[in-house]
Amino acid sequence: MRTTISHGSLRSFSPSCLLQGLNMSADLQWLIVRKTNCFQMRRDGRNFTTEPYNLSGRAVFRDCGMINGRTVTVENNPKKKGILVGISRRSAVNRPAKRFAMTRLSKGSRRVVKGLRKNLVNTQYRPDQADIAVRRACALIRASKNKPTKAPKRRHHKKN
Repeated sequence: MRTTISHGSLRSFSPSCLLQGLNMSADLQWLIVRKTNCFQMRRDGRNFTTEPYNLSGRAVFRDCGMINGRTVTVENNPKKKGILVGISRRSAVNRPAKRFAMTRLSKGSRRVVKGLRKNLVNTQYRPDQADIAVRRACALIRASKNKPTKAPKRRHHKKN
């Protein structure tokens, strides 16, 4: 099932659409954006980023969602169970509302992981991002499972 879903965090992700529409190389775009963007964070001497389409969270050219034409994201489905897999469309670079195709995967954890890996590796979309996307999907599925709450242990007091 392939649908286009407008997601709140993805709508605010306009810098990539602005940069993709310009006629300059990805390397030049990276030189401009790498030190001056609103998603940049620095912790323990390392550079991190909070871009929506950056699966690893590292601020490197390969993982940058603002620069690369083909990007992948894995997010939690806020309304139902399962996850949302977002893949950017290269044909809709200048149309931010239609740029990302979101697919909902919710048929069980093993089927979700298998379908995600098959989609990314076999179609040669971003095979370098496949393992990272699968890890993120597994973490989201694990976090969304309802954990049973344990009743607090009763302490027995000695009678005097």
